[in-house]
Amino acid sequence: MKNNTSYDQKGSKINIIQALLKNGPMSRIELTRFTNLSRATISATVAELMDSELVQETSSQYSTGGRPATLINLTPHSRVIVGADYSNQTWTLGAFDLLGNTVKEVTIPVSDSTIETVIQSLVTSLEHFIDQLVEKPIELIGLGMPGLVDVNRGVIVSASNIGWYNVEIVKKIKERMNWEVVAINRHRARGLAECRFGVGKDFGEIVYIGIGTGIAAGLFHNRQILFGAIGGAGELGHITVDPNGPWCPCGNNGCLQQLATSSAMEQELRRMLRSGKVSSIYPDSSYDLQLIKSADIGKGADEGDQLCMEVVEKAATYLGIAMANLINIVNPETIILGGTVPMESEYYIKVATDVMHRRALSPLNSNVQVLRASQNDLGGALGAANFALDQHVGTISF
Repeated sequence: MKNNTSYDQKGSKINIIQALLKNGPMSRIELTRFTNLSRATISATVAELMDSELVQETSSQYSTGGRPATLINLTPHSRVIVGADYSNQTWTLGAFDLLGNTVKEVTIPVSDSTIETVIQSLVTSLEHFIDQLVEKPIELIGLGMPGLVDVNRGVIVSASNIGWYNVEIVKKIKERMNWEVVAINRHRARGLAECRFGVGKDFGEIVYIGIGTGIAAGLFHNRQILFGAIGGAGELGHITVDPNGPWCPCGNNGCLQQLATSSAMEQELRRMLRSGKVSSIYPDSSYDLQLIKSADIGKGADEGDQLCMEVVEKAATYLGIAMANLINIVNPETIILGGTVPMESEYYIKVATDVMHRRALSPLNSNVQVLRASQNDLGGALGAANFALDQHVGTISF
């Protein structure tokens, strides 16, 4: 790639690159409207960016009348960004181009969930990972992390399921690798990846809900993420759906994540089996109940096992209630369900969707589409990498 060191007048290069990152291919006229730059500035800056091989002209789209408008898009593999997602004692590490194409990916098992072990596992693996990249990456990394993440301070305020509180994750990693580091909740990172590169890219008002061992949501207005004061907008797992429900490590009772997650379903099925209920996924009383996982329950429900269906229906009903409340509050066009639980069970999605439609205001929910996420586990790393680039795009030399 050619090195373009010319002066970035009015920050025009940064504005154009950021517009393309967030919106995908755009015409020069659309770039003018989005960036508030003049047509002359757009024309000159796009020419410079094309000369630097950072953007390219792509296939035309036809307007409502007149000549087709040539689209400008980022050039595949022109620059590389890095992101990492931590979930269930595993790092998923990825390198991507600016269009979301995967350059390289690797999973890194972590021996325990102590913060020092988690951080050292990432830093050690990153050195080898970066050395194997053909193209030198931009020196920044986005982290998709569990729990409530203060995006302003780079602190995991609380990840109660794994016993982390007030962890200065950004500071700790930055000290070890001397890169710019940004942290975001892993489900909000996955939602960002869906908005830009997945099933959400054709919608403007989006809610992404990730359901695994915990639950969190990402709220997107005009496909831009809403964070709230510190980055906590979307802590759906800790809304109260049953005031007399089970205790949650956050200190509350009846939180959604104690009732609608993989661990909630596993505990419920084991309890029912101990009470004498029967299921095709537990054919032998000598089988260790602890070996039954949510994937087994989801598959059983999809295949018609009555006990599995009962367990999944109970969990998904609570999620459907939460989805209905979100529709009444933020009025989305689509709700995207991601994480392990929706990936494991169509029945879970069906029940949650049916409950949502019954309980939300009809004028608000009649056209809401509920979609299953398209990004795999790498989506958290992809979204985190793009979030890091959003935060630091103004400091990068293009």
